[in-house]
Amino acid sequence: MTLIQKKIRGLTADFKKLLARLERDVTPKDVHHLRTTIRRMESLIGYTHPEVGRKQQKAIDELDSLRKRAGKVRDLDIQMGLLGEIGNGSTAEDRRSMMEYLKARRHRQAMRLLSDIRDIDHHKLFPRLGKISEKVDGLAPDGAEALPLAQALAALREMANKAPARSSLKAARMHEMRISLKRIRYTAELAEDSEARQQFLEALKPVQDAIGEWHDWETLLATAEKQFRGRVNCPLLVEMRALFSAKFSSATSAVSRLFAKFASPEGRKPSAAAAAPDLARPA
Repeated sequence: MTLIQKKIRGLTADFKKLLARLERDVTPKDVHHLRTTIRRMESLIGYTHPEVGRKQQKAIDELDSLRKRAGKVRDLDIQMGLLGEIGNGSTAEDRRSMMEYLKARRHRQAMRLLSDIRDIDHHKLFPRLGKISEKVDGLAPDGAEALPLAQALAALREMANKAPARSSLKAARMHEMRISLKRIRYTAELAEDSEARQQFLEALKPVQDAIGEWHDWETLLATAEKQFRGRVNCPLLVEMRALFSAKFSSATSAVSRLFAKFASPEGRKPSAAAAAPDLARPA
């Protein structure tokens, strides 16, 4: 059995266990794992490009819908966590008010996620996922385990070569990069375990963390601006805007360092690519 075959079967088994646990309790940890498990399943299916029928495509669409529903709960879990990090005493009353608002929204979204999970027809979904798994098996020949890392490295180099200077990085472009880097990471994770794979993922992690934190603060700030839209000088908004600005600066700096490291010799930053070939060689 190839590594790709093991991964798709393992992910499907994890997905089934998560659904069972979430039916009992919609915990932040399991919601997060549900999202990432589905993301990895989608990435693997996208990487192998199996030909699927109408019913199998319906199963893929069902996964996508469930991931998005879980994402709504996850976003609120993150927002509540960030709100708890603000310690400015002058914001205490507004923080309490906003926390209650977020908890109420989280409860509603959790109930919707639970409803979607309970509506799943296991007798249809899992056999269809099994059919997709069989098709993935047929597209995963022995010896192909190193290809995902090479593809991920090529995609990252292409991003690095096309990226604008740090001073030109805007929010919309950062959002595109955030999504693209996620896809690159999930593709790299499909490769066999090696030192090169580990180095590549370790290079991506701090950048994804920095962009993710910026995005999370952006989401929280947008929620707060709606909640306190009638108060221009609300202390909580002032505090959040300062934190959001700092997170954006950290994110653009992290992205610029990553791209400087991985740009190819013929690309935008020829002097920064010396370390990249090491990641392309299997350990």
